[in-house]
Amino acid sequence: MRVLRIKVPTLDDFVSGETGRHLLRAYKEILHVFASIPERQIRKIEEFEKELEERRKRRSEP
Repeated sequence: MRVLRIKVPTLDDFVSGETGRHLLRAYKEILHVFASIPERQIRKIEEFEKELEERRKRRSEP
């Protein structure tokens, strides 16, 4: 019987050096963007609430 050994490459074998650093930075930036989405949505909702309140005030003025 023969023994066959297969080396399975790791991520470091594919991505190393400057390319790896670039990919990590890009991934980090993407995560920051996704993390900031809820904050932007909350700000938009707050702005919309203020706009609605201003409209109500204008309508109730004589």
